[in-house]
Parts: sequence; structure tokens; C-alpha cells
Amino acid sequence: MITHPIVQHDSTETAAFIAAVKDGIADADAGRTVPYAAVREWLLSWGTEHEKPAPNLIS
Repeated sequence: MITHPIVQHDSTETAAFIAAVKDGIADADAGRTVPYAAVREWLLSWGTEHEKPAPNLIS
């Protein structure tokens, strides 16, 4: 049997998380997104000699 540790979150942390999710949904609904390919290319560059800057939003 696999047991998992109990993770406790305080209400401030939970409220901040919920607010961030709502902000993200509002951005996506408004068309403010970043193409998957650009994000993938950026993430794959992390930790390399040629790390790329974060991609820009499309709005």
C-alpha cells in the first residue's frame, strides 16, 4: 500500500492559488496566451548554455 503525506495549506495560500487560477482563465478567455511550441522551446532550453528568454504573450 502506498501512503501519501498529508499536505496542509493555509487559507491565504489557498486564496492566492484560486485567484491565480481565475486570473489565468480570464487571460485565456481574453485571448492572452502563449503558443505551446514557444513555451516548449523555452523550457527545453533551461539549464543549457543557450537558455532562451521567456516567450511573449499573444493578445
